[in-house]
Amino acid sequence: MIKNEKDIMESWSGDITQPLVSILCITYNHYGYISRAIESFLSQDLRSPFEVIIHDDASTDGTSDIIRAYQSQYPNIVKSIFQEENQFSKGRVVFDIAHKKAIGKYIAYCEGDDYWMDPQKIKLQCAYLENHPHISVTSHDSFSMDQEGHIITQSRLARKHHRDYSAQEMATGKAWMLNLTMVFRNIDFGDIPERGKIKNNDKFLISLLGNYGGSHFHSEIQPACHIVHPDGMWSGLDLNTRHEEQINSWYWIYRYYKRVGKDEYAYAFWIMYLRKVFSLTSRKTLSKEFLIRILRLRDINLFVKKLRWHGE
Repeated sequence: MIKNEKDIMESWSGDITQPLVSILCITYNHYGYISRAIESFLSQDLRSPFEVIIHDDASTDGTSDIIRAYQSQYPNIVKSIFQEENQFSKGRVVFDIAHKKAIGKYIAYCEGDDYWMDPQKIKLQCAYLENHPHISVTSHDSFSMDQEGHIITQSRLARKHHRDYSAQEMATGKAWMLNLTMVFRNIDFGDIPERGKIKNNDKFLISLLGNYGGSHFHSEIQPACHIVHPDGMWSGLDLNTRHEEQINSWYWIYRYYKRVGKDEYAYAFWIMYLRKVFSLTSRKTLSKEFLIRILRLRDINLFVKKLRWHGE
């Protein structure tokens, strides 16, 4: 049973108008899931002020009605953004819309069809960030579950990713973290148009955070729950589409770093882009393209020789 707003706010210390953390929740047609997500936020054992910012991207299934019900019960904590038109389909980064409203020192992120299991989560992650100024983000593990409540996988992170990452590893795409587990410093990244070209911005966000510090992995925090369902933004995609989206992501992150003059980071993502493209291209196609380029090069050389001959 979650506390009412009065009891939650009475447990806060310090300036209650200044949240320590802003919990951002992005949701679209999550009618069967959003209540569990919101209640996992409100159940956090946190003695510091916090706010919950929920961005509903023009849901059509009644999700917005549920959000409004919680907002009426927690008017000082739950703050909602209701879109009349779907912003994601327009190429806008909906995370950024919610992020611009956040006034907390730290940002916690969870989509409306996922939820947290550990009531100590936010307290532990914020405390670590408070005591380690060189760290920009902390995270932990997550498990996945289907719509019927059956566990699909106990851990969505390979054991090798249960570790801290350096700032450079994060910036160059070598870090792996799960967005529903992350708490990070509230950094204004500015306007980055390349982010609007990408469907899944997780890797881009981690890379950007790497420009401000490293990461810490909390093995002591109970894994969060990721729901796998057909309408999920990522889990609903087939394997080929996921590969295409990943290639697209690497390309636009490369373009961003190239534009801002960070060539080392740009090169890292360009290599990732090429490797992914080659790994998904058949040997027959690669051989054909190689021969075409060789023949073109031969034709160019013959043409140059003819020019020289006529010139003499």
